[in-house]
Amino acid sequence: MPPGTPSTIGDHLVLDGDHLSLRFLYLSCTCMYGQFPDALGDMTSLQVLDLSDIYYDCDYQDDDKNMRSMTMDMKNLCNLEVLNLRCTLLYGDVAELFRNLSRCSPNKLQELDLGWNHLTGMLPRWMGQFMSLVVLNLGWDYITGHVPCEIGKLSNLTHLDLNTNKLDGTITEEHFASARSLQYIDLSYNALKIEISSDWQPPSTLEYVYFASCQMGPLFPGWLQWNVSIAYLDISSAGIADRLPQWFSDAFSNVEFMNISNNQLNGTLPANMGSMSLQELYLSSNKLTGKIPTLPPNIMSLDLSNNLLSGLTGHSVVGSANLKSLSLFSNRLTDHIPESFCKYQQLVVLDLSNNFLEGEPPLCLGVTKYMEFVALSNNSLSGKFPSFLQKLTNVHFLDLSWNKFSGRLPVWIGSLTSLGVIRLSHNKFFGSIPMNITNLSCLQYMDLNNNKISGSLPIYQSYLKFMTNTSMMACYDSPETIYFDLNSLSTVWKGQELNYGSIQRIVETSMTSIDLSSNDLTGEIPEEIVVLDKLVNFNLSRNHLTGVIPKKIGEMRSLQSLDLSRNMLSGEILATLSNLAFLSYLELSYNDLIGRIPSGVQLDTLYAEYPSMYIGNISLCGHPLQNNCSSEHHAPKQCGLGRTEEGYGIPFFYLGLGCGFVVGTWNAFGVLLFKRNWRIACFRLSDKLYDKVYVVVATWARARPTQTD
Repeated sequence: MPPGTPSTIGDHLVLDGDHLSLRFLYLSCTCMYGQFPDALGDMTSLQVLDLSDIYYDCDYQDDDKNMRSMTMDMKNLCNLEVLNLRCTLLYGDVAELFRNLSRCSPNKLQELDLGWNHLTGMLPRWMGQFMSLVVLNLGWDYITGHVPCEIGKLSNLTHLDLNTNKLDGTITEEHFASARSLQYIDLSYNALKIEISSDWQPPSTLEYVYFASCQMGPLFPGWLQWNVSIAYLDISSAGIADRLPQWFSDAFSNVEFMNISNNQLNGTLPANMGSMSLQELYLSSNKLTGKIPTLPPNIMSLDLSNNLLSGLTGHSVVGSANLKSLSLFSNRLTDHIPESFCKYQQLVVLDLSNNFLEGEPPLCLGVTKYMEFVALSNNSLSGKFPSFLQKLTNVHFLDLSWNKFSGRLPVWIGSLTSLGVIRLSHNKFFGSIPMNITNLSCLQYMDLNNNKISGSLPIYQSYLKFMTNTSMMACYDSPETIYFDLNSLSTVWKGQELNYGSIQRIVETSMTSIDLSSNDLTGEIPEEIVVLDKLVNFNLSRNHLTGVIPKKIGEMRSLQSLDLSRNMLSGEILATLSNLAFLSYLELSYNDLIGRIPSGVQLDTLYAEYPSMYIGNISLCGHPLQNNCSSEHHAPKQCGLGRTEEGYGIPFFYLGLGCGFVVGTWNAFGVLLFKRNWRIACFRLSDKLYDKVYVVVATWARARPTQTD
């Protein structure tokens, strides 16, 4: 049966003479319930039995009712050469399973795949009697204990996969004593210690070597230099605290994939890396220093992030014109971004964040039309919004935050229709938000905080379809690109700037966020904003927004964090806020909200955790505040005198006194004609000078009743 064709076998298999003579039985990707049919044990002619992937989803931890043990009697299957039970919900003791398979003599089994199951127990020492084994896969199980030395007797074994189990103990030369055919070995993600002498020369020619998260250090494993046929090498997170050896480039000249990330490698990169055959190189999270040398000519993916590299010169980018991923974030790179980067016209990922780069990005970067991820944050880059981005119509992720960019946001930003994440925070952008930014139907994360953006919020929010629960859009045509190891992403979340995790997590979880805080936005919050019912984080704090909270805000049922503080919002707090069942952070402080606070368990719970959420609104009353509701609590106060030093400021002391005097006098005589104009004038005065004078003004204001008496 072709793979991917579902069928139901049931709990039994009806056999006749023709079935008994079957030599090849492929039931991969079928729907099998209950235990394996006992009738399979009577098919004495079987040479190949493939029951792999009987469920399309191997994530079966909570599906215990469908777990099955290997109870089938296999003593008659002495002609069996291939047994594939990968991902079949198989459980039980792995030693018992080997004992069941060992009853035939001689044993003809050549391929045994039991990976992605729930097998437990220890590997038996007598497994060395399976002398015909060529492929042994026990990866992604729950096997414990040591790896028996007898596994080294399997002289015909070419493929050994024990990755992601719970194995421990020490691996020595004895485990490979007679393994003269071994080409593929994967012991990754176990608690194993690899103790092999640097002078030991393996009897086989290894091609695929995976020891990720095994303890191999602190010295660089010298015995690998004798394996000149290695094409794929992963010794990441292996506790290596050493320099790259002098023989590195020569011994690994044939390696195509290399991952030595998450170690403590120090010193410089080899100067002769240009002679290597590397296509993918991952050396992130080490302590490498110096300049980046000439790159291998076939390089397609390079990750040197989280090191101490200081040089980025023109010859550093010599290499394959087919380079697709370049991650150099969190180093000490200085100077300008070299124009020679423009040679990489196939570049998909460019991450230069967290360095000391300066100047304007080269305009020629626009020739790399395949670019999907651009991360330049936390540098000293300057100039206007980079015009080369206009040509990157495939860009999904754009991060220019924490730089010195200035000027207006271009109108053509609305033509980047694939854009899903845009971060422009902590720059000097000014002017209004282009109205056509709502054309970005794939947008799920927008952060413009800490700029000088002015004007009103754009309307037509319903065009931001990815932020609505009614959307069934698939915005990522090539999902494999999101797995590049990009810089992590932070956001203002619950009043603090927190690291939300990797870019991959943002994309996979569809985390939606809009942060426009700490700008100069004016006008009202458009009622249409409530259509964004998929929005999780919404932050409009520290602006000059007026009007009331949207009446239907309770329809934004996905909201977890809502911050409208430090604005000029008026009106009452809506009872519909209690409908936001997922809301875990609410900040409404330093506005001009009035009236009784709505009752409800949701708001009471939030107040208990964030008791400052209503502060600075002197006309609010009722539970949970101490001031009872009365007629005086329903009249809005003038000039924002209810705000503390955290609110909006007054630039001149005498102007503050003037506002207070006018308000006190006009309240006494009931003159309220120009109330709104004075309030706006007071609110828009400078924050910085306000800190120095507000205490005096507030003291004077509180003293007015006594003086009047």
